[in-house]
Amino acid sequence: MPVGTLATLSVEWRDAGGNTVQVDGPTAWDSTDPTVVEVTAAAGNPQIANAYAPGPVGTASVHATADADLGSGVQTVTAIIDITTIKGQAVAGDITFTQGPQGPPSPGGPSARSGMRK
Repeated sequence: MPVGTLATLSVEWRDAGGNTVQVDGPTAWDSTDPTVVEVTAAAGNPQIANAYAPGPVGTASVHATADADLGSGVQTVTAIIDITTIKGQAVAGDITFTQGPQGPPSPGGPSARSGMRK
């Protein structure tokens, strides 16, 4: 995921047979390193979250956690995805201006001139 971008995450809870199942209450979302990946639940659907990579480059795990027990007890279930952030594609460049000594450059460049002095 390039730094400075936004992604959408979604979770589907499944039973041991791979069937989609409901959970009790909303899904909670968390990042192991919010400086690398920030995660927030989407409004209106807690099984969807927005992930943002503010920088720096790195890896963070995003956890979705819910209560699998549809009764009065609590049985925590967690889904995890690792997200690696990368530098983005070049969109501009910076040129640095450095002024040298007075006068025209000598043949062979500055290193040839400095090598002749003692």
